[in-house]
Amino acid sequence: MNYFYSRRAFNSQTGYFTNHCASSTSYVGLGPSDGTVSRGGLLTAKKWAEAVLGQSGNGHVVIYVHGFNTKQAAMLSTLNALKTGLAGAGFGAAVAAFDWPSDGVMSSSAYTRDRRDAETVAAHMVLDGVKLLQEHAPRTKVHIVAHSMGAYTTVHGWGTVGHRYYPAKVDQAVFVASDVDQNRMLKHAIGGQVMQQRCNRLTHYYSSEDMILDMSGKYLNSGTKRSGRHGLGPWPAPTFKDVSCVDRYLSANPKRTRTESHSHSWYFKDDRFYEDLAKTLAGDSDKTLSTRERMENGDQRLVP
Repeated sequence: MNYFYSRRAFNSQTGYFTNHCASSTSYVGLGPSDGTVSRGGLLTAKKWAEAVLGQSGNGHVVIYVHGFNTKQAAMLSTLNALKTGLAGAGFGAAVAAFDWPSDGVMSSSAYTRDRRDAETVAAHMVLDGVKLLQEHAPRTKVHIVAHSMGAYTTVHGWGTVGHRYYPAKVDQAVFVASDVDQNRMLKHAIGGQVMQQRCNRLTHYYSSEDMILDMSGKYLNSGTKRSGRHGLGPWPAPTFKDVSCVDRYLSANPKRTRTESHSHSWYFKDDRFYEDLAKTLAGDSDKTLSTRERMENGDQRLVP
């Protein structure tokens, strides 16, 4: 079963989710598709939490947060890839997703709408998912894996929750191809301060060949550097671990496959990434991971 909680508005007449922000959170469990529709439906928050926790074989739950230009079907596809990839790497966690109302459209106006919608619903990623699971099973280790604008959603969500859920935090936070202003993630900047409080460790996978984030910085964000393309910068917090993935990307992806879209999402198709991610979520020390090498600037790189 695929489990996600959604802040997209649900149209009960059509039986489909829309791309509008909802006034309440829907909890969903979907089984395998019969070729036309997926079997499953809406659950209560309690039943959903019990079902998600029941899928964990190791006391861990991973919450995937998708990015900009992501339709619900694409979110489910990546959720499946993440579940399969982690299981293949020997990490038997339950994997669920927070689904927010991205339009699934690539344009500057759609980007602005998506970010506004992400800001509107971001707190519910924490309150209606992380908080729910942690209160239902306090000993469970809950992690976040956020891609692209999902990283922005995560920072904004934790930043706006405040004392409604404080000082609670997740164990591991993982940002993949993060579409966040690099300056926002500096040690003493607002994003950096928030994430230092709200996770035990932040692992930040980035690639200087990410063409989508290059466009995002140049054309959609006033020339600012996106952390998922340039890294966290020279003053990361001690609990933030920067991992350059460009050498792995270039070695594992033939030139003909290096499209704009692929340069931004290839991580979820890569066995080396999943091997490293599984060890990271398990809490292994970043100093001893066989999947990484130390770089001269102090960052690490994913082994090609």
